Amino acid sequence: MAGLDIALFDMMAEKLYVAVISDILDSLGLRNQVLQLGVVPAQPDPSQVLVGRAATLLVGPQYEVVEQPYTNQIAAIDALQPGDVVVCGVGGMTNVAVWGELFSNAAKARGARGFLTDGCHRDTRMVLDLGFPVFSRGARPVDISGRGTVISVGRPVEVAGVVVHSGDIIFAEADGVVFIPQDVAEETVSRAFDKVAKEDGAREDLRAGRLLSEVWTKYRVL
Repeated sequence: MAGLDIALFDMMAEKLYVAVISDILDSLGLRNQVLQLGVVPAQPDPSQVLVGRAATLLVGPQYEVVEQPYTNQIAAIDALQPGDVVVCGVGGMTNVAVWGELFSNAAKARGARGFLTDGCHRDTRMVLDLGFPVFSRGARPVDISGRGTVISVGRPVEVAGVVVHSGDIIFAEADGVVFIPQDVAEETVSRAFDKVAKEDGAREDLRAGRLLSEVWTKYRVL
């Protein structure tokens, strides 16, 4: 993903908004890239923004306790690269926690920027103390061992209504979560920065007393 490096992820987190990225994707005909309601940050901080490159996992149900229950999870986390965000699809399974504090420590040490799932996490207090961004449907203390397991790594997964591929760019904040397909990532990000610049001008004009109709005619952004 040429050009979309960690420095740019930091700049995106500082300057962009999930709504702007959603608007740009709409204009490109990609109108189903925002997750359904319910996937929210564990940290109740509206200033938290998570941007990075999706590293996908798919978790499925398991109906027996095995001797080595975390083998696939461990391998996936050990393979993470700087700039990755672990994105875990669970196929609607919310009876267990698929992520916790020790996984967060291991992922952060590999340079991962956060974790997102349409399932549940646990160890909330320790995760918040670590400062590792986690987005999920909520907390649940029940261990995944004997109840679920990673069944694929790096393959497309569906997460809260959006099909995500490894290498797609995630932008997550209090207003929601959007995924930018990697084949339009550079165009989307460039156009998003342009739109934010226009919005800055429109905001200044509105605060100076210009009519909304005039501002719309001048900038064509709302």
